[in-house]
Amino acid sequence: MSVRPNVGSSMTMIALCVGLLMTALCQGQTAQPAPPPQVCANNVCVGTPPTAPSGSGSIKWNPGHYMASDSVLYAGRTMSFIQPEMDNLNNQDAMLGYRIWVTWGALEPTQGNYDFSVIDAILARLKTAYNKPKRLVIGLWLYSQGAIGNNDSRVVPLYIQQNSAYGASPVAGSFGWWGQSSNGASTGMYAPALYYPPVMSRLIALVQALGKHYDGDPNVEALYIQEDSTIAQAASTFTPSDPNYSDSAWLTQLEQLLKASTAAFPTTSVVMANSWFRRTASGVALEQWMAANRIAAGSADSWGQSAIAANGTSFLSDGIQTYLGVDPNGGMVDLRPKMTAMLEVESPDMVGGYFGKYGGPWTPADLVNAFNQTYYASHVFWTYLAGTEVVFGGTVPAAAKWPNLAATCAANPLTHTAYPANYP
Repeated sequence: MSVRPNVGSSMTMIALCVGLLMTALCQGQTAQPAPPPQVCANNVCVGTPPTAPSGSGSIKWNPGHYMASDSVLYAGRTMSFIQPEMDNLNNQDAMLGYRIWVTWGALEPTQGNYDFSVIDAILARLKTAYNKPKRLVIGLWLYSQGAIGNNDSRVVPLYIQQNSAYGASPVAGSFGWWGQSSNGASTGMYAPALYYPPVMSRLIALVQALGKHYDGDPNVEALYIQEDSTIAQAASTFTPSDPNYSDSAWLTQLEQLLKASTAAFPTTSVVMANSWFRRTASGVALEQWMAANRIAAGSADSWGQSAIAANGTSFLSDGIQTYLGVDPNGGMVDLRPKMTAMLEVESPDMVGGYFGKYGGPWTPADLVNAFNQTYYASHVFWTYLAGTEVVFGGTVPAAAKWPNLAATCAANPLTHTAYPANYP
């Protein structure tokens, strides 16, 4: 998770938010109206659970609740790193599958040579090891919360870092990324410079290879692109900032990535967690573009319905505000009747004091109410919590522990599960 850069006060933003890597609390806006309870067009209203579609289209469509991994598969990690949590899917029929996070560095050890063995092993286990087959959502994790080291390919492939064609970094002799630094050394968060076309072209090549390998598999439900704010933050909120970065450059390259993703995955959903750019306009523009190009709305964090009722929507991300039709910066058309949302529930949404000012953390039941009443989510990815974790000073509430959370999901199905209007 990340924070939105605030133009004109980036150093204040860093002091408040670096290391937290969350979204909503670092956004200060005036109050806005809550999302409309009902949207009507041609005598058809969206505000109550839609009826199931009479037919379906060409995209695999298995809406519902999914487990989400609480870990990242960096280069060198194997399925054994996440298998203990994954195996808790057994005999949980309401949980349809599993969302993983895997880095670019883990998938492309050398240029053009792809290693999908970890994903293959996970997918095979999901299909065969449990009482019912489960589906896989492949999430591309794009950044690191800590500094980059020597010969460190956990996130960014080494061939990118070793070639000046991929643009400068804040560290002499290292290329293709940007992030927090001091005296010419990496000191914190960093991310690949995906707003720079040569770097993005290589990520697109990876996505094309993933699509060739996985699109035809009926158990691969979606490709999920991590939130855009991680790139904007790494490039623009630290001193020095990357001179190659601009919101317009990042927006252009993101659209290229998403076009390539739907082309590579013609029968699979593509999800984009559009949260923040430096300025609101680009987030609004991207969400509207997504609605026109069969991209599902994603989000790093989700709020409970009680918080939305009490606080409105002004602290939600620019992408989600535009999706709801309540962003005053040009995003006032409700996109929910046209596109779907596939949303994350991360650990601070359910545990600890990070969202305390806004009524958090929220119970799974409160979050399901928000997915059905406000977000109209078709898929929800619930972070697995064993119960021993400590998150922002808080211990895991009983309701958020697995399998209590799974039982809540079983008793509270998602209701906005119709095949999306913007899908072929």
